[in-house]
Amino acid sequence: MGRLYRRGKTLWADYYDRDNVRQRVSTRTTDPVVARARLRDLELQTTDRAPHQTEALDAALSYFVDVVCASKSSGTRRCYDQKQRHVATGLGDVKCDELTRELVERYIAARLKAGAHTHSVHKELVVLRGALKAAKARERFHGSLEVVPEFESGYVPRTTYLTPDEFIAVIDHLVQPPGPKAKPKTLAKVLARKQRRALYCLLIVYGSPRRGELEVLDWSHVDLERGTIAIPKGKTKGRPIAIHEQLRPWLDAMHEGSGPVVDPWSNVTRDLEWAAKRAGLPTAKQKLTPNDLRRTFASWLVQEGVSLYVVSRLLGHSSTRMVELVYGQLDDATLIEAIGRLPGGCDAGVPHELPHVAQPGAGGHSAHPTSIRNSVEESFASSSFEVPRDGVEPPTRGFSVLTELAPKRALSQTKLRVV
Repeated sequence: MGRLYRRGKTLWADYYDRDNVRQRVSTRTTDPVVARARLRDLELQTTDRAPHQTEALDAALSYFVDVVCASKSSGTRRCYDQKQRHVATGLGDVKCDELTRELVERYIAARLKAGAHTHSVHKELVVLRGALKAAKARERFHGSLEVVPEFESGYVPRTTYLTPDEFIAVIDHLVQPPGPKAKPKTLAKVLARKQRRALYCLLIVYGSPRRGELEVLDWSHVDLERGTIAIPKGKTKGRPIAIHEQLRPWLDAMHEGSGPVVDPWSNVTRDLEWAAKRAGLPTAKQKLTPNDLRRTFASWLVQEGVSLYVVSRLLGHSSTRMVELVYGQLDDATLIEAIGRLPGGCDAGVPHELPHVAQPGAGGHSAHPTSIRNSVEESFASSSFEVPRDGVEPPTRGFSVLTELAPKRALSQTKLRVV
């Protein structure tokens, strides 16, 4: 219980606050009645919060997604909105201050028993923790954030990327081929669909946009005169990307002046998986996704020795961490070449000359390999393939998209070299 005392003519309040710390505050009055009222107000501020000053958990979750995360990308907000619905349903009608660690742990166990992936549960706990933190800042939650336990998702990032040969094989199988009795009108529709899907994939492999960024890309973002594409801000940062020489004929031919650059592709993951299977890709690469094409973009650059800092900026990342851990995959040839730079060199993969122990036969040509070469560069010698000039992208062996696939206005190009 507080008391009043005088300092000169002014009355002062002497009381203990919420943390049991003694406080002495001037009431700024000489009137005992007013001073007692002010002392009472000060003491009331030290009492426990009334129950109505907390809020329902579903309201805290909604506030976090709709208000706190308003500046995040639309994809992130959709993901968080889905997760908060799971949390609100699983934990039931509970107030923030009623939430306990046991209740959350039982929720985790129930979700895992129902077959939820550990990564999904991890994301749900991220949303729950964020909602409680925001509620605490608004004085609607007065407990500890430790009610949400740490949870290891066991998430292992994908490492799938395509080699140049695999990419062109997928491009060639993006659409199921029509039957032998298909009418010309049907053939034209199939070709048009194949062209649109090919542009979709080429933009990711040569421009790095995420799926969400690509599907909001407008022709106003494409500056053919300056040779740049302004990737709009999505989950990653917005950034300018130079138009690669393989993209230009497609953009020239399919430019419509305004509107979206690509059509929405709702079943893109399913269709890419089917294309990978029809193309005969290895089993590990048959579950192909749009983000695997984005990883292909980064991996080709990293394999050519491009700085991780540069690659991260092209991907729209603020640091090189994701390139190091996820996007920058190395092939065997790059690793062998790195070992070959050690003092003394390395002869891995180089056939050794053996002494002739048999009778000499017909004249031939002896091979004297002097260096380790990427097998991709030597796998074809056909005139339909050519080695492109060194440029932004990896100068591996070029490969061609046949003119049947190229847009009609680009038919003057005998082939599309994709590196």
